[in-house]
Amino acid sequence: MRLLPRSLFGRLLLLLMVGLSVAQLLGAAIQLRDRDQALYQAIGFNIAQRVAAIVELLDDLNEAERQRIVAALDLPPTRLSLDLPWREVAPTETGRAAWFQRLLRRQLGADRPLQVEIADFAPDPDWRPHRRRDADLPRAPRPEPRRHRMHTLGLRDFVVQVELRDGAVVTFRHHLPEEALSWPYRMLAALLVLFLSVAALAALAVRALTRPLRVLADAAGELGHNIRRPPLAESGPLEVQRAARAFNTMQERLIRYIEDRDRILAAVSHDLKTPITRLRLRTELLEDSPLRDKFQADLDEMQRMAQASLDFLRGGDHTEPWAAVDLDALLECLQEEAEDTGREVRISGAARQPLRCRPATLKRCLNNLLDNALKYGQRAELTVVDAPERVILRVHDRGPGIPEAELERVFEPFYRLEGSRSRDTGGVGLGLSIARNIARAHGGELHLRNHPDGGLEAVLELPR
Repeated sequence: MRLLPRSLFGRLLLLLMVGLSVAQLLGAAIQLRDRDQALYQAIGFNIAQRVAAIVELLDDLNEAERQRIVAALDLPPTRLSLDLPWREVAPTETGRAAWFQRLLRRQLGADRPLQVEIADFAPDPDWRPHRRRDADLPRAPRPEPRRHRMHTLGLRDFVVQVELRDGAVVTFRHHLPEEALSWPYRMLAALLVLFLSVAALAALAVRALTRPLRVLADAAGELGHNIRRPPLAESGPLEVQRAARAFNTMQERLIRYIEDRDRILAAVSHDLKTPITRLRLRTELLEDSPLRDKFQADLDEMQRMAQASLDFLRGGDHTEPWAAVDLDALLECLQEEAEDTGREVRISGAARQPLRCRPATLKRCLNNLLDNALKYGQRAELTVVDAPERVILRVHDRGPGIPEAELERVFEPFYRLEGSRSRDTGGVGLGLSIARNIARAHGGELHLRNHPDGGLEAVLELPR
């Protein structure tokens, strides 16, 4: 299973998204922690001031007045009671309980007996702070379940007990409201909008950065099919301009090299034909008929070798223009030419639409494959498979086949399985090499395989 995308665009975008996600999560954690701290301090100061004010008020009242005041002030989220006994709590020097206790002492005085307990429990809904409440007072509502509470904030419900001057104990039990502890959805929504905005901008930026690479790759792939394609536009960032300029320079040099090579090959071809023609004329003057026939055969073989070598060096006629060709008509022409020489070629399948190619060059490639099949397999069967993106031509013979280790070596120039170049078998070992060069010049591929039913099959794939 591949975890990384195959394209550079996908990998860069994935890297940016992972980095952005980590940064957003860390930023959200820091903001939530700061919010927790600010919320706790604000609530703590407010509650401490309220507790101090109520304690100072109750200090100067008698028991009956205290009960009335407590009943009046006993409202959520802070519940008051004068009936609960003093409950010893283990002292703490650190933490929020100690911080809140120090805050209360600054409000009430250092000699005031008090204790603070912070715990993560909900107030008892049936707890009544005092038993002398009037019957018509509403009962405290049962709190809602804490479905969205953020325990990571560290906010807790707390109980404060303070001893009054006359020894009475007043108990404050505060329950932070659920809305104070819920997730800050507005802040999270803002972070999500920020993340999506930056992600969209990152995707556009990565697309803009990788597009020149895609254009350069497409141009390099097209260069193999059409060396005279239009040059790349030298625009964009400096690095893109330099890459496009280097590619255009390379294309110009390749065109000059091919033109120089074609001129040299044309000159060599002309220079070879002249002495061969002179030798043919002199051979005709020989009186010895058997010797004349041997000279003539040697000259024919020399001419075939020279022509095959030149065809291989040309690698296909790059000067021939591309055209849409009726592939079925081309194959029927090859079939008729083979039948005129008494050889059998069977064709099955058909092309649904014309194929864009170099007609004469492609005909030479197919002719080499058919000659090879008829030479070693007596007859050839040609199958056409037309797909939306490519055309596959299979040339199957009924010969002995080729050892698996030799299937690729036969494409090497001048390599022949029988190890000789006798006139009986013909050829110089360049037919398959020329055919593969022509196939690759068209952007396709040619390979051989031993057919399961016997014989050798040449598979030619050409792109649409």
